[in-house]
Amino acid sequence: MTAQKAHGPQVLLVDDNPTNLQVLYQTLEGDGYRLLAARNGKDALSIAQRTIPDLILLDIMMPEMDGFETCRRLKADSRTGESAIIFLSALNETQDKVRGLDLGAVDFVSKPFQPEEVLARVRTHLMIRDLQKQLRKRNEDLEHELTVAQELLREARDRSDGVLLGSSAAVTRLREDIQQAAASDQTLLISGPPGSDHEAVARAVHHESPRSSRAIICVNCLSLEQNSTSWAQRTGGASDLFDKLRLAQGGTLYLEGVQHLSREAQRLLADTLRSLEEGRQSGVALDRDVRVILSTTRDVDEELAAGRLTPELHRAIPKTLDVPPLRARLDDLPTLATHILRRQAEQAGRTVPIISNESLNRLQGYRWPGNLRELRNVLGSALASSGGSVLEIGEHLLDSGVRIGSYSLIEQLGAGGMGEVWLARHQLLARPAAVKIVRESMIAVSDDAQALRQRFAREAETTATLQSPHTVQLFDFGMTDTGVFYYVMERLRGMDLQRMVERHGSLPLARVIFLLQQACLSLSEAHALGLVHRDIKPANLFVCRLGVEFDFLKVLDFGVVSQQGRESIAAITITGMVPGTPAFLAPELVSGVDVFDGRADIYALGCVAFWLLTGRPPFEAADAMSLLRLHSTTVPCPPSTFAASIPGEMDALVLDCLSKDPARRPQSAETVWDRLEAVPISSRWDQHAAREWWRTHEPSLTATD
Repeated sequence: MTAQKAHGPQVLLVDDNPTNLQVLYQTLEGDGYRLLAARNGKDALSIAQRTIPDLILLDIMMPEMDGFETCRRLKADSRTGESAIIFLSALNETQDKVRGLDLGAVDFVSKPFQPEEVLARVRTHLMIRDLQKQLRKRNEDLEHELTVAQELLREARDRSDGVLLGSSAAVTRLREDIQQAAASDQTLLISGPPGSDHEAVARAVHHESPRSSRAIICVNCLSLEQNSTSWAQRTGGASDLFDKLRLAQGGTLYLEGVQHLSREAQRLLADTLRSLEEGRQSGVALDRDVRVILSTTRDVDEELAAGRLTPELHRAIPKTLDVPPLRARLDDLPTLATHILRRQAEQAGRTVPIISNESLNRLQGYRWPGNLRELRNVLGSALASSGGSVLEIGEHLLDSGVRIGSYSLIEQLGAGGMGEVWLARHQLLARPAAVKIVRESMIAVSDDAQALRQRFAREAETTATLQSPHTVQLFDFGMTDTGVFYYVMERLRGMDLQRMVERHGSLPLARVIFLLQQACLSLSEAHALGLVHRDIKPANLFVCRLGVEFDFLKVLDFGVVSQQGRESIAAITITGMVPGTPAFLAPELVSGVDVFDGRADIYALGCVAFWLLTGRPPFEAADAMSLLRLHSTTVPCPPSTFAASIPGEMDALVLDCLSKDPARRPQSAETVWDRLEAVPISSRWDQHAAREWWRTHEPSLTATD
């Protein structure tokens, strides 16, 4: 059977006459179908329940169970109810055909039949069935998108409503200004100090306006300015601005940080705003029915004096709304803080603590230079570093943020299975860092919490001995007074390979080699010291800008590192730790063996190479157990199956890394490095290519710090 047949639709032929079955088989076998046969209704039911055919050609006059009863049972079974059934019978009476169709059949072909007719009807009904599947899938996708959109809208409304909580004179006036602004379609400029959540105010205006049933499109002007040439060209719809205007048709376009636009961009924006306003005043139908809201993070007069806001754009904006600083709303702090803390606790899956009266007094006595953003960060970091039902915020926390050891937590960067990662700054050196806080639940599930803390400390001490520039630097580690364990690492700017491929697609061969060789240098040192990373995956390989170098790769998260052969995967699972990621896990780790070494990381690196070259992992499955089984038992396809330009040498290296037997893999990271070096490529990936890629795809990383 050809490869086409192996993947074609499955058709079950049911007839008690062997000659009819043979003719049907010969009629259909050359058309790419997978054919099954049954001599009676009972066998047909058994086969259909096991294989779930796409279509069934069913005779009526059969011994024991006729075709009508067989059809009734097939349609009543949830497993086979979607299979298309065509009756093939010598019964030609109208009532017989009507009965068959009433039972759920899609067609009726009379015997003696013509092979061409049978083939045409099979093709037609399979095509209809495929279209029905596509329609159901699209409806399911649309329903999912609607649910997501409704949830995002609820979240956005909750956020904007939260900003307006309180009863102070300042927030009362802000709510009144929002109501007045919502009643008009005039262009609006929102001004106020940094951290005042201008976007939430813009959303509140939109939600209270007649446009609330349509979308609000929120855009940071820095992202528009990154493509400044399109502003100058203004050819058709090429400009980013006009693309966003089309998206916001009938709704609202919010442009955050308008002062970041170039003078030329502001001039073009002013022309657009004037056209919109003139069209509204004249009552002429407009090509674009959009309400525009802008924001700036400083006083408008200050922006004008500094030349960041052009007078031309300022004149094109008929209305301004000023957002008060948080220090003008200190009476609202208890309500605001309680609302923000509730949201943060819910997102973290924690019981909402109560802020002590003493802490509330401290919050109201602070001047809040960072406004609402600072309040969110202080409450979030306090929540992350404390336990219990009452939240205490000491005076020193407001002076420099919540402290972890010698570091002040500034802003949460992300969260994962083991804990949270925060941007932090050293109290004395003012050096930025990333602090990883291990979740309390990771320790709480262990029968021996003290032993687990000792394990974290041992692994941190071991990781700190690694000196490769391609291994993330560990500055410090320790434990807070409340028993929370933390690591302090260097702060990196860039993105991991998981996000890079998801956002930009598979990478060129030369770049894959360039990045993988850097990973080999990190792993080579770790393996020489007897350390196994055990969670090598795209999300743990971070590509960053380091000084003037681009595409500098750092291996992250040695948090599940172990000494070679020290512990089995089962032992780690008992402690509650995540031992690795199923899509990139070596077979020997899946089996729970007591002895493993750096070749487990080489297997994972082969999975990473597959991902970078093709945009997909070597194995895919619906659940983790099925995925682990594939890693243990199934030989992967070569990467060139999905990307034909991959040379044989790269195919061979990836497949060798993915060998089930560690002895058949490259025996060291140095060997992988050498084989990568030998892969033929037309031109090397270098710093010029790397800088150009980042300039084009992630311009903010090429800017001077």
